[in-house]
Amino acid sequence: MMIAATGRARLPSVAGALLLAAVACGPRPSADDRTPIDVSQPPEQTTIESPEPFRISDGGWEFVVTPLAGYVLRGIVVSRENYGFGWNGRLAPCDVAMVWGELAKGDAWRRLDWSQSGRWYFWRWSGVQPFPKATVVRDSSNTHVVPANPNLKRAARSLGEGDIAELTGELVRVEGRRGAERVAWRSSLSREDTGDGSCELLYLRRLRLDGKVYE
Repeated sequence: MMIAATGRARLPSVAGALLLAAVACGPRPSADDRTPIDVSQPPEQTTIESPEPFRISDGGWEFVVTPLAGYVLRGIVVSRENYGFGWNGRLAPCDVAMVWGELAKGDAWRRLDWSQSGRWYFWRWSGVQPFPKATVVRDSSNTHVVPANPNLKRAARSLGEGDIAELTGELVRVEGRRGAERVAWRSSLSREDTGDGSCELLYLRRLRLDGKVYE
């Protein structure tokens, strides 16, 4: 009986340790901001005068990142896919598909089925097509997220379907090298293009979600 009692006494401490570990691994907010996030408007894209490239080193890769435009994306998350392999998985560890405008009105986005794979996003429907293709292209995006630090990486990779979020940073061009290998990746600067190269590549400096700011 003493052995059984000792075993039961240890369980709460183990559970508590697991809970603390889970909390420690989550993103940590830097501030509160409960201003409503307006998802009725398209993303804000601004010109950057005299952009200054900067470097990122990871896994033997040396990346030169050149800002192309300032960018603020406010919308509803319809899908998120995490990546961890290859040079682009190191650089951009998740993609976030989001909607705004017409697709954000009254949960209109739920009339479509959303998915992601291979750094692409997809939408499908059953029965009558609920929206013209041009509307879906204009009011949704798949964003490759390059977090500025580990805390932002955790915050971005924790986004879930239905979250209303604000992502702030710069759309960028990336050139990388590791030994003789060379790679390049460039963000789209339009909300109306489709196909290869139409996704946004965002260097994320700030994320706002549920009244919390992550930096």
